[in-house]
Amino acid sequence: MGLTDAELQLCELLAQVLELLRWNQVLGYSNQYLLHQKLGLSAEERHRVMRAAASAVEKDGRLQDWGKRLIEIQDSLQRIHERLLSQGETPGDAGTAEAASGA
Repeated sequence: MGLTDAELQLCELLAQVLELLRWNQVLGYSNQYLLHQKLGLSAEERHRVMRAAASAVEKDGRLQDWGKRLIEIQDSLQRIHERLLSQGETPGDAGTAEAASGA
């Protein structure tokens, strides 16, 4: 029993998201340290910088692309689940059923 293409894509997407999250944490902590400890910015100025950074993140298309990919994967998994239920199989048999169908 193997994973379906959608399940493999989901794993790949999760790995990409986790890697970027790790780097974002490193950058976030280092920037907070620099703003507070080295530059001596006030809380108000740090807040302004964080708002500007959040705006830049919103413009980054990766989050939107990941959201679209996740919806596509969810739709694919839902179709597989419905197909298995209509064939009387249990969802745990998904990899076997997809392999047998050539998908």
